Amino acid sequence: MPNAPDQLPDYMSALITPPETEGPATVSVLPYNSPTQGLASEHSPLTDCRGGRSRRASVNLDCEAFGKDALLEAYYQNFHKFHPMVLPRLHLATFLDNLSWRRRLEPLLAILRLLGTIYLRHEWSACLQNDVESKMDWLAKADPIRVQCHLLYSAALFWQDEKSKSQTEMGKAVEIALELKMFEREFASTHSNEDPILAECWRRTWWMVYVFDAFYAGTLGSMGFSVVHVAATADLPCDEAQYESGDIPEPNSLGEWDCREFDQEDKPFSSFACLVGAIRSATLARDSSLKSGSRKNPHDVLHVADSILDSWMLLLPKSKKQVMLRNGDIDELLFQAHHLIHVVMIGFHRPLSDLKFNAVEDISSCARDPAPDGPTPEHINVHTVRVLRAVESQIRLLALPSRPFNHTPFCTCMISEGTLALLSACKFLLRGDELAVARDQIRLTIGCLKSLGALWPRAARNVSQIQTIAKHVLGIETHSSAAAAADKGASPLATCASGENESSCEMASLSNSHVFSTMRDFDDICGWYDIGELDSALPFWPADHEASVEK
Repeated sequence: MPNAPDQLPDYMSALITPPETEGPATVSVLPYNSPTQGLASEHSPLTDCRGGRSRRASVNLDCEAFGKDALLEAYYQNFHKFHPMVLPRLHLATFLDNLSWRRRLEPLLAILRLLGTIYLRHEWSACLQNDVESKMDWLAKADPIRVQCHLLYSAALFWQDEKSKSQTEMGKAVEIALELKMFEREFASTHSNEDPILAECWRRTWWMVYVFDAFYAGTLGSMGFSVVHVAATADLPCDEAQYESGDIPEPNSLGEWDCREFDQEDKPFSSFACLVGAIRSATLARDSSLKSGSRKNPHDVLHVADSILDSWMLLLPKSKKQVMLRNGDIDELLFQAHHLIHVVMIGFHRPLSDLKFNAVEDISSCARDPAPDGPTPEHINVHTVRVLRAVESQIRLLALPSRPFNHTPFCTCMISEGTLALLSACKFLLRGDELAVARDQIRLTIGCLKSLGALWPRAARNVSQIQTIAKHVLGIETHSSAAAAADKGASPLATCASGENESSCEMASLSNSHVFSTMRDFDDICGWYDIGELDSALPFWPADHEASVEK
């Protein structure tokens, strides 16, 4: 971890304190029901935005322009719900009323507009991208707003399939966050001038660094992400409704989360806190499987991992048991957390289950290497049921009655991992009505992935890869491939469909040059688990398998 400077430049305090207005008009971002709010509410810009009258004409003009910005509106209605880090819209409008903050926030606004145009116009704007990159230079390197900018820009680039540039941006976000020691509890309080909303914003910024870093690590095939071992003491974020309203409660600590099993009554942990907890559980489960002593029973290792993952689900606060809210909205952070837990469960158990790895999966880094031939693993049925239940749980999340399917693109890889396991079940395990149901579920997962692919080129590439794998695993031919096979003779896949030896059919399908000509670049889909990193004592997990991190 880079060493943080002992003392930041003098200008740092000016960069990280909330704005003070000029003249008699007082800016306040305290909650409207706060006892002190009434002292300042008469001339608060937030009041002015909601129909009040300001003594400064620029306030109404700025608020009106901000309120009519369709790209910002698109950002807040979409991407902000998935990764709620920046100030809520009304509070951001307050800060924009201050000239010094306005200039600092312009680079962030440019990135929000870039993301907004993807949702509003379904296109990437080179003009807005240039605006982002030119305005980023306005920010001092020690400005924590720069961390938010790098994070969001990194995500936009990554799902536009610009991985290298995206990872550079992510590296900058991590570097600055560590240099500023945003992971320390004192950072939020010290640099918010007792403004609870700004303090919450800084807490969320650190934990979003943590979340994004984990998501990238899982997506690119290595769970060893860079900030995992940072000794973070930052308090956990509050619930989204509280953040939006400005009514920020006393935050829960990480220590309280780790001791939640002893609470007589549920503490009000937020969905954001549950997501952070899910990532920590997944990482701890992974670590429990690494370098376990050679004398340790490998199944005991898995039992430890299972207990960690199961405890996350069992100890969810009662208020967080439902992913769908009463009004029909999806709790996006819980949605992500559940998908993450399920995909890690799939990764641990599939190598020891009846859900064999299809040879054609080898052309995708979304799949892990199959287990070497050997005796049937002990408790194979337990592992198979574990995988099937995790896949079933994913399907239930995808089938929630909320359409259109609109979630973070980082779910792409988690859904894909479950789809590959479900494809294996269709080929090797399920028959009759169960097979028919599973095929419908595959249609659902691919349909959801296509919705994400309509916005994000990287997700679209993922859809194409999954479709190609699925067709060959299930022995399905398109009209064009069938015609080509008729010209050249019998198709190997046709033989598969007639019931001949499955393994030979798979190898025949691999020899079909059409497979590879359509796949072209399978350098990555995703990889939320890497069995090559697990202890060699575990059966069927090769010790010499290299981590499948993208080159």
